[in-house]
This record gives sequence, C-alpha cells and structure tokens, in this order.
Amino acid sequence: HTNIPEYIRLIAQGRFTESYLLNRQSNVFPGILGRTCDRPCEPACRRGRVDGKPVAICRLKRVAADYRDDVTGMLPKAPTQKNGNRVALVGAGPASLTVANDLAPLGYSVTIFEKLDRPGGLMRTNIPSFRLPAKVLDEECNYILEMGGIEIKYSTPVESLKRLLDDGGFDAVFIGSGAPRGKNLDVPGRYDSPDHVHIGIDWLESIHFGHTTSVGKNVLIIGVGNTAMDCCRSAKRLGASAVRVIGRKPRKYFKASPWELEDAEEEKVDILEDHSPVRFVYEGKKLVGMEFERFRSTETNGKLKQEKLDNVILPADD
Repeated sequence: HTNIPEYIRLIAQGRFTESYLLNRQSNVFPGILGRTCDRPCEPACRRGRVDGKPVAICRLKRVAADYRDDVTGMLPKAPTQKNGNRVALVGAGPASLTVANDLAPLGYSVTIFEKLDRPGGLMRTNIPSFRLPAKVLDEECNYILEMGGIEIKYSTPVESLKRLLDDGGFDAVFIGSGAPRGKNLDVPGRYDSPDHVHIGIDWLESIHFGHTTSVGKNVLIIGVGNTAMDCCRSAKRLGASAVRVIGRKPRKYFKASPWELEDAEEEKVDILEDHSPVRFVYEGKKLVGMEFERFRSTETNGKLKQEKLDNVILPADD
C-alpha cells in the first residue's frame, strides 16, 4: 500500500532505529508521546472503515522508541561556531525543549530558565510514573540538553519578564511556562475540608513531589477527562479500595479516551454516568460523601436530553 507512512513501513521491517529517527524529525519526544498521547489522529484513520479499528499509531511510535538502538551519535549537534544570537526560554517543559532542539543546531546560544530542579515540566510533575517512567523522560530530555549550545538554569523562576528583557541581553525570548491549572468545583462545602478536597492536576503534582503519600478508602473523582483517569489510577496505587469516577453525561460524551476508561476499569475503578454534583456532605467537620443529582439520558436527532430521577449520596473520604 503506497499510503502507509514510512515510519510504519520501517517498523514492519524491524528497522526500529531508522523509524525512531524519522519520527523524531517532527516529534522530538517519540518515547514520551508513545506512552501519553491522546491519539487525536487515530479516530480519523481510514483503517477504521475496514474493521472498525484504527492503526495503533501511538503504540507504534512507542515500539520504535522501545526497541531502537543507541541513537546518541545520530542526533543533531550544535556547531562550534555560533551565529551570535542569544535566546532565552522560560520553562523547561516540552515547548521550550522543542524550541531548543530546533535552535541549537542552527548556532543559536540558548539559555533555559526553569523553576524546578529538573527538566520536563508538566510531563514530569503531572503525568504519573506508571504511565511515563522517569527513565524515558530523562533520556529524551537529555538528547536535547546535551546537544551543545544550551545552558539550563535550574531553580531559577522568572519573576519579572521586564527584567529579563531589559537586563538579560537576549535577542529573543520564548515563553514556555505552560498553563497547569485545573478546574474548580464551586458547590456547597467545597472549602470546608481543604485536606480532603483537591484539584486533580495539583493533587497529581503533590504525589510526584512526595507531599501526598496516602488517600482515603473511598475516593470520588469528579470529571471524566484524562487527568481524571490519572487521578483514579493514582488513588488505587495510594491504597484506596473504592474509587469512583463521576460523569455528568453518558459515556459517549466523556472526554477521556476509550482506552483510558478501559485501563481504569481493569484496575477496578467504577465509572458512573449521569451524575451531577450538588454538594459535599459532612458529619460535623468530617467529609463523608457527596450528593449528586441522578439523570436518565436519551438522545433524539443528535440532541441529548436528561431527565432527573432522584438525588443520591455517595461515600467519600477524599
């Protein structure tokens, strides 16, 4: 078939290193994305017209990354002679690292300012290690940081862009600080138990830094995006025995990918549809559960209609 991508053809021939290097020309983190990508390309794959399933594009990229040879000597290097231009990159997450990967081989002198003591940004702090091992993350970050022409200043937050622009002596500044902020759920009782009600993305970061090492037996995850999937599976690993993920609409409307839902259910996570949060429930000052409106959903001519059935209270420690 002439329309098979070349990197897939190389994998079929067992040429994993060549496939990895080809993929890396447009995707500098093949091993990372091969584990974490949301796969927006797969629903459009024409293979679905044949047997209902797309080509496993994400998994194929991981295969090439996992089975490649050492590629250190095959990657671009910064030239000894620089072009005289200095560029500052704010943050050492995927955006800034990609910019550094592209600029350093062209002779630019790149300085990265990172508030933490390691590179990776959200890839490191908000993606659980069971999904993205530190070894894979470190390896692909270091491919960039060790190409030459890149200085990285750890534990150096940029607190004033004006000062950076005025005093840094840089010809250009790239802001790759990210936007790691989750959604709040401002219903009654939200702020009455700050140690047991968490924003998902902040909670994952707290686990990464070792600030959170345990969780209650009954855990409710409100929302059904991929962050919710990381939270529910992390809760299981921290010792929760009953973990429920709560969706306001039917499953077909969930933001989480089908394979993410399946992985969670394999780990005995319960996924509830048609439940809308009403309030946090307390006994005295102790969080004991949440109240939800329960609906019956029907769809007519592509429009969702939800009919309220009743209110239910589900137990929750966190």
